[in-house]
Amino acid sequence: MAIASLHKLLVQNRMSRVRRYSSHLATCLRLSPVVRDALANGAPVVALESTIISHGMPYPQNVETAQQVEQIVKENGATPATIALIDGKIHVGLGDAELEQLGKSGSSAIKTSRRDMAAVLSQRLLGATTVSGTMVAAHMAGIQVFATGGIGGVHRGAELTMDVSADLTELGRTPVAVVCAGAKSILDLPKTLEFLETQGVPVVAYGKSRQFPAFFSPDSGLLAPWAMQTPEQVARLIKTNAELGLMTGQVIAVPIPNEYAERSAEIERAIGVAVRESEEQGIKGKECTPFLLQRIVELTGVGGAAIDVTSQIGATQATEGLSATSYPGTVLTSIGGVGQNIARAAHYLGAPTYLVSAIGNDAHGHSIKLDLARIGMNPAYLQFQADGARTAVYNALHQPNGDLLVAVADMDINGMLSEQQISEAFDGLEPGVVGLDGNISTLALSTAIMLAASKKACVVFEPTSVPKCASVLFALSSIGRSGAASSVNGLVQIITPNALELQEMAKVALELELVEGVPPVSMVSEIADGHYQLSVDTVRAALTLFPLFPIQLIKLGEKGVVVVSPLLRDQRRPVFRHISPLKPGSIVNSNGAGDSLVGAMLALLHSKQVTVSSAGHVDLLPEEIDDMALRAQRASILSLESPLAISDKLTPRVILDD
Repeated sequence: MAIASLHKLLVQNRMSRVRRYSSHLATCLRLSPVVRDALANGAPVVALESTIISHGMPYPQNVETAQQVEQIVKENGATPATIALIDGKIHVGLGDAELEQLGKSGSSAIKTSRRDMAAVLSQRLLGATTVSGTMVAAHMAGIQVFATGGIGGVHRGAELTMDVSADLTELGRTPVAVVCAGAKSILDLPKTLEFLETQGVPVVAYGKSRQFPAFFSPDSGLLAPWAMQTPEQVARLIKTNAELGLMTGQVIAVPIPNEYAERSAEIERAIGVAVRESEEQGIKGKECTPFLLQRIVELTGVGGAAIDVTSQIGATQATEGLSATSYPGTVLTSIGGVGQNIARAAHYLGAPTYLVSAIGNDAHGHSIKLDLARIGMNPAYLQFQADGARTAVYNALHQPNGDLLVAVADMDINGMLSEQQISEAFDGLEPGVVGLDGNISTLALSTAIMLAASKKACVVFEPTSVPKCASVLFALSSIGRSGAASSVNGLVQIITPNALELQEMAKVALELELVEGVPPVSMVSEIADGHYQLSVDTVRAALTLFPLFPIQLIKLGEKGVVVVSPLLRDQRRPVFRHISPLKPGSIVNSNGAGDSLVGAMLALLHSKQVTVSSAGHVDLLPEEIDDMALRAQRASILSLESPLAISDKLTPRVILDD
């Protein structure tokens, strides 16, 4: 009798606590009318996280993506329920105004996991839910399925830091199925799967393979414990797990579509660079994943690809008074072209890079495409032109000491790079840095410049040669006349001319009335007197072009580089600095040294993840630009010492190591 009474008392106490919990829960949860109706009627509901909105992408792309994801859920017969913490309530199902609020808040919203929920709610802060926080809220609301990009996991080096995502422990105690593209490949995936096993979490590879996907890649090289091929199989798993009373979630790992899988090798290379940067900067904990994902952005080069034929007369031959005959020497064939050289250097130096270029449907064109794929670059934006178009060829003859003697450039195809091809590349990419060269047409340049401006990408222009250096000015003039931009100043943030190219560009800018006039003689003389490396004509040209191009890296060959950039406290005033040259060992050839320097600048700009203001100003301090110019010279030195235009010894350490 005493035992029965005690049991009755315990049941009553438990029911009282359940009622109090349900009452408290009702005051914390705020279901949207659509979600409430769906749950009440037993209709399918899919939970969605909100950290990807606040921390994963810039505004307004984040809001547009969130709306697209919700639309996909609706089109597949379910009700989307994006979750966030707003004004002391857990909102399950957000309206457009709340999505906008999250999108505009950015990183000021609190990344909210289980640990943070009470604090965020009690202080009525704006909380964006992580996988962990979303699972908790979904379970409270009675939602059994949650879709997201990728789960967190065991971070690399966790044996020393104990840095393990709360997503994994949440999966071990909250019965919500998480449909995702696996764990993010920036993590230690073997340890992540081991941890999930310890937590008793079923991990299912969905599809034809047992391969566990790795977010960006469909294949991590690891096998999932289970594989299922149909939605019915997954549904039975979720149902049986609930019937057994197992308070664990499930990971339903769905690989990314095949059309995106070919980019995985390049993205993995970018991840390696990003992981090293996070370690060097001491970034840990919940700040690590956003940092790494933010670093994995594309860098786009628009310009020419060509076959380089580099010939060098033998050391015993005299080069004065050459006759119309053959001479002993060496001939090397390699993949070249200014745009390709710059993109290759940036790729070797660790920046995930795409080359947008026109090539002929001939043996040379196919060689270029195959060679870029060989080194790990994605050649998706190399476009074969109509039959009869020749792939560009640059044929250079060098003296025994490596100096250029004469060259022939067959580059007509570069003018065939179309507006559509460039637009398709920008639509498929989110470039943070765009490199352009003077070989492409005015239309192609103006298209790329305006698309880059729409993405707030930093634009670097390499003039290529004196005859072609003015192409960017004709493009800017066209933009100005069309009214596509209120001002063309600062649309191209950085130029990398030599002194002769700079002077020609200033002359054309004045003729096109893109600049107001020449600077005062006194200002020119004062600067030239203080910089013995620069002639009066070069200083005058730099000052003339400064309103158009706020950062100028003037290449002076063996004298180094002069940097012109705005004074920190006054963006209208230029400051000139000389960067002393680095000395090479033996010079093998000079073809590609300048391109290597520009490629290194692109890679360094990518590593710093520069941003561009609405006025076209780049968020770099003068000393940062100087340091980048000095580091970029290291790439030039390796190219001078190599028979190849772009040395295959270039690695990220060349420019990143102190």
